[in-house]
Amino acid sequence: MTSLSFQHLTKTYPSATYAAVNDCTFEVASGDFIVLLGPSGCGKTTLLKMVNRLIEPTSGDILLNGKNIAEMDVTTLRRQIGYVIQQVGLFPHLTVAQNIAVVPELLGWDKARIEARTNELLELIQLSPNYYRKRYPAQLSGGQQQRVGLARALAADPQLLLMDEPFGAIDAITRASLQEEMLRLKEAINKTILFVTHDVEEALRLADKIVVLREGRVEQYDTPFKILTEPANAFVRELVGGDDMVRQLSLVRVSQAMTLLPQTLALDGIPTIDVNDDLRMALSKLLRSGRDSLVVVDQDKPIGMLSLEQIRASAKHTRAAD
Repeated sequence: MTSLSFQHLTKTYPSATYAAVNDCTFEVASGDFIVLLGPSGCGKTTLLKMVNRLIEPTSGDILLNGKNIAEMDVTTLRRQIGYVIQQVGLFPHLTVAQNIAVVPELLGWDKARIEARTNELLELIQLSPNYYRKRYPAQLSGGQQQRVGLARALAADPQLLLMDEPFGAIDAITRASLQEEMLRLKEAINKTILFVTHDVEEALRLADKIVVLREGRVEQYDTPFKILTEPANAFVRELVGGDDMVRQLSLVRVSQAMTLLPQTLALDGIPTIDVNDDLRMALSKLLRSGRDSLVVVDQDKPIGMLSLEQIRASAKHTRAAD
């Protein structure tokens, strides 16, 4: 597993009158999903690109597992890091399988190992190897291309994954689907992830911790719940909508508010909600259905009930904790 340490990191571009990244210091624990959040021009992408040395800092240090990356060979460093960008960057003249194999081939893996790894990753991102291996990027949807880009970044099994607005150019429905996929994948791949976005909903949904940036400085670094309920200042509160109770419900899982399923209850016609969904989604489903309760399911098996009153009680509890 990979840990990162940012120590007084600063980047000032030539002729610039201010620092793009300004004295940033924070620690990333192994296996954490960290989101860099802030408005355009706040330094998110610059900070991310300093990790794989696409941009060199003006001052300060980045430690990877305790070692200063400035002292590492750049090629060796980058081979330890997966990198996913908004534009995907798949080679149009290569098949899906050939795109995924680029880094393993550079590392000298044999054909059997590359083929097995490619099939494994296509299964992981839920694209059938038999169907997609020989297809070309132009034959894929935007969401499928982004999944293949993620598979390519994971091909050599890096422990650190950098993702720069990876879902930013995708329509809202596909974006929500990919976010759901990312939640599943982060449990399956067990990597340390730095993820850049300006989308607050995306940050709250995906992150273990969020770095809120403004004008190159770290305004707050904490869990989504703490940032939403205990913003460090007015800027953070306004950015994340700290007074939005419906948004706060997105941080509470159905499993935290439900009750066990009554044995005698007839379930016919009652809408369902997954145990891992959040209360914001549950509230939306209740309002659409016109019902006052939902059946909670785990892998399609009914396990509990969630009522509108339970959602209200959770909202009151969240307000009291604020």
